[in-house]
Amino acid sequence: MRRGIITLLLVGLAGLTLSAGPFAGHWETLFSVDPDGGTFVDGFQSMLTIDYTMSTFITTSYSEFQEFGFLWQEFSAAGSAGAIDLQGNILFGPLTAEFLYAQFIAEISLGGAELGYYYAMLGEAVLGGPADGFAFRLAGSIGSMDFVSITELGARIADDDFDGITIVHTRSGFSRSYITDPVVPGQGFTGQKVTIGGLSLGCVEGIEATFYITCGGFDYVLFELDGIVTGLNWLSFDMDLRFEVQTKTITMTPALIVGEVLCLKPYFALVPGLPSISIDGIVLGGVELIYRSNGVTFRDVTVLDAGRYVITTPEFGSQLVSIEDAIASGYAYYVDYWELLSLEVDGEACCGGRYSLLINSYFEEGSTEIFGWSMTSFEGWFGIGTNTALTLALTVDGDGLEGMSIGFAFDW
Repeated sequence: MRRGIITLLLVGLAGLTLSAGPFAGHWETLFSVDPDGGTFVDGFQSMLTIDYTMSTFITTSYSEFQEFGFLWQEFSAAGSAGAIDLQGNILFGPLTAEFLYAQFIAEISLGGAELGYYYAMLGEAVLGGPADGFAFRLAGSIGSMDFVSITELGARIADDDFDGITIVHTRSGFSRSYITDPVVPGQGFTGQKVTIGGLSLGCVEGIEATFYITCGGFDYVLFELDGIVTGLNWLSFDMDLRFEVQTKTITMTPALIVGEVLCLKPYFALVPGLPSISIDGIVLGGVELIYRSNGVTFRDVTVLDAGRYVITTPEFGSQLVSIEDAIASGYAYYVDYWELLSLEVDGEACCGGRYSLLINSYFEEGSTEIFGWSMTSFEGWFGIGTNTALTLALTVDGDGLEGMSIGFAFDW
């Protein structure tokens, strides 16, 4: 059965992707430079995306190469057949000639209701595989109330509480992410999640409740309260209240809005006492300051409680998140950095192109550098016309230039 589905997806997706048609594509290549090594170039990464529109479908071939070989090959297609939206993906590891992942999604809207079918499978080469499973999603609204029901039969699908599956290449650390995660071999009931939103109560503008059970019984119930009005137009609160079998967690996120360009976000956590129904205190775990104006974004992210909060790496948005959320979501994060100063600039470049600059400076407790500075990274994208761009990335620490990469990108 598994081999039959893989073959069907492969033939369909590869056939669509490789058929003759009006091709468009994106080619991006990076060369890593070792400033202390004996060779100028010590790393290589090249990504080639080719797609085209055929009838109501957009088909894509994605290939990625590293200095050690052919890393990923993915075929995908997305489009509609009448009222049904369809999507398919299949991923291979050409270096070892192994099947890694495949998913198929079908969605339809009928009379205000949304119905979805999600199927996915993992190959033996992936941690957790072989596995396959599917899920059904039903969403709609009754008056001002919205609801979503997800029935899991061996698979989970991404939503506000779950990020889907990320397949990581162990040697390089590069990854590919997808919506559908097959969690067990075969199909059978594994979970039911019901979310009800669009509710309001008093000073709370939005309330959303999620109830989740698995084949092992009750898992959790989560209440999300967004936009709690305080009577001050510059202050609002969000709160998450989560109950599990033996634990309860509360997360509060106030937002201080000053004008349209400045936002200050403190991150609070409640400290439970003994017995568990008591509260010993409220901890301010971190603060984020954001300023935006005319293509310039400045961020100051400060970790005040390093035992609970961390800063994620740039690949995961340089966010201030709790360690629990970072682990649950699979985010890479910095353990020792307690502050981030970030400056991002975006604007028009030569001949209709655009440029963007991102400078991140990290500060570490106990660093011997001035103000505790530890590391600065620079990323630049410089457009030359609308089809070509040059890229540059630098990393500098207390020992000098730690890493450097240069590259180009081309669209047609």
